[in-house]
Amino acid sequence: MPLPSSLAAVLDWHSQRYPLLQAQDIYKLTHQGVFGPGHIIASAAQAKRMLRAEMAALKVRSSKSKGRSRTESEFEPLDPKHRLVRVNLRPLAAAQCKVQDARYKMQDTVWLVEALVGSGRRVKGDPKQMKRRLSAAVRWCQQNLPRQAAELERMAAQAEESGYPAFHHSPAYSRAYRPAYRVILRACLRRLHASGTAG
Repeated sequence: MPLPSSLAAVLDWHSQRYPLLQAQDIYKLTHQGVFGPGHIIASAAQAKRMLRAEMAALKVRSSKSKGRSRTESEFEPLDPKHRLVRVNLRPLAAAQCKVQDARYKMQDTVWLVEALVGSGRRVKGDPKQMKRRLSAAVRWCQQNLPRQAAELERMAAQAEESGYPAFHHSPAYSRAYRPAYRVILRACLRRLHASGTAG
């Protein structure tokens, strides 16, 4: 996975792969890069149930698609410090449809639930950092996606007053890319891999 060294580089990475990126999606990406996955985790049991259900649905779609799906990276960068990533579920689901593909050692997604819960506990997020990154994201939009800049600026001001809540992806992004991922702290992945949990 490439390791962008600035928020602009992270946004460049995503806009190249997701050209329908909207202000709402840029806000969400920035929010995940600061606050991590904590807003969606109620308990480890719930996280496990939700992941199993989503993976089962993705495996059915993967088996029916027969390679027609677009290629997705297993991991996607979220912040310039390389602390947080999106783990895409479709490549994992596709791997589980294959016969013991040797490239994948992460077939048992228990490791992902553990990493998700660990990430939720460890990442608290800093509203001041969120404000700085959103300002940088607005500047990036002005240069690269000028039609989204005013909307992102409006969202940033509104979100600051509300304590920076999490937003969903935009309808356009959701329809085009059907996002299916989990936000994980890279340190949690490294620790699980080192201990052999992911093997």
